[in-house]
Amino acid sequence: MSEGRNLAPRNPRPAAQRVRDAAKELFYRQGIRATGVEEVCRVAGTTKMSLYRAYPSKDALVEAILREDCEAAACTYAEALSEAVPPRDRPLAYIRAAAEVLRMPGFRGCPMGLAIAEFPDPEHPARKLADAEKRAARERLRRLCAEAGADSAEVLGDTLLLLLEGAFSAAPYLGNADAATALETAAERLLAAALAAPDTSGS
Repeated sequence: MSEGRNLAPRNPRPAAQRVRDAAKELFYRQGIRATGVEEVCRVAGTTKMSLYRAYPSKDALVEAILREDCEAAACTYAEALSEAVPPRDRPLAYIRAAAEVLRMPGFRGCPMGLAIAEFPDPEHPARKLADAEKRAARERLRRLCAEAGADSAEVLGDTLLLLLEGAFSAAPYLGNADAATALETAAERLLAAALAAPDTSGS
């Protein structure tokens, strides 16, 4: 038997992709600051030189992963925001999409929320990106509530956002399934009351 047959098969994925995939899983599971680049390289099966060739710093790697998370979130909520969903139904569709995220195996929190907790400096690039994504979510919910015909769309949108953020934060101790169900139930009741058709009977 030749020596070549004993060699482990080479991972065909580019080093940059292996680094990003390993870092994404490690950062999410055990924390960004708790994970060093040495561990990322070990899991990725690459070298620090390859890592820094693709990403000039750990912060740049973190930012790339958070941008990827933003793109994934956009896909998650795309159906709820589509024209196929009646405007009046979109706020609840958005919340239900968030509840399905909560139910995903391995969910341990919103990546943006976790990044905000890890980077207290509001000028840090990762923190600025996460803050911007959270503000965009706020404006999105406000817009959805306005399009649904809510009288106080900004207040309703902010309330839905707080319900969503609360469910994400409570999932570790409530359990993902219970947090998701509580989020849906609270949002359904809130929206049913806020978007109720006015009484025109005159009674």
